[in-house]
Amino acid sequence: MFSQLKIIMKLWKASIIQSMEYRGSFIFSIFANFFDFIFGLLQYLVFFTAAKSIAGWSSDNMLALYSVFMFIYSLQFIFLYPNIAVLGEMVNTGGLDLLLTKPLDARLFVLLRKISLEELGSLSTSIVLFIWLISKGVFVITFQSVLLFIISIFSALIIVYSIYITLTALAIMLEKMEDASEFIWSLFSFCRYPTDIYPAKMKFLFFTFFPIAYISTVPAQTISGLGSTEPVIYGFIISILSLLISSAIWKKTIRSYTSAGS
Repeated sequence: MFSQLKIIMKLWKASIIQSMEYRGSFIFSIFANFFDFIFGLLQYLVFFTAAKSIAGWSSDNMLALYSVFMFIYSLQFIFLYPNIAVLGEMVNTGGLDLLLTKPLDARLFVLLRKISLEELGSLSTSIVLFIWLISKGVFVITFQSVLLFIISIFSALIIVYSIYITLTALAIMLEKMEDASEFIWSLFSFCRYPTDIYPAKMKFLFFTFFPIAYISTVPAQTISGLGSTEPVIYGFIISILSLLISSAIWKKTIRSYTSAGS
């Protein structure tokens, strides 16, 4: 396992070197994502020019949600999205065939071989916003709340990772990625807002069969003192089940996979 992590680190180094070949474009991308974060923030603030709360969420609570959402979103864009965006080409050119012949964890290398640092602007700004909310006293800082928040963030990352595993398996079967990429954008557009704003049936769906409520809403509720322990525990269970199911789908896909030319 350690040797595989060393290989991934070298691949990440290669990705960074490649992206730094055009430093002006690289720096511009970071600033562009910084301003994208700011524009998204302004959108939230506009909502509260006409209302004091939205579905029970105050402006401070919504900022907490936004900081959590952008943190998760930025991490997935840095580590996962660059790989799924080029997976179709990897399958069609036979790159996956070559990878499967190596004594490596193919799933790990398919999902984590490339990174993109363009979202560093959004990631760093989300952390700054989070720290500012702490200093402002918006968050309920106790041992229990911090522990539950850490568990909920871990669950959110596992759920996102599981979604990517499933989409990767589908991409290998379909040999294309356009629809999967659109699905990812749609997924995070739902996560941008609290699930409380949606109708009851959609809210039930987001807490059960399509558990995106645990990606941003539950962590934000937990640290803001709006939630309870049960959703966090349930989210952790859902995340483990998601990982097991997605892993089973991946293994079945790889067993049935033949080659790029078949």
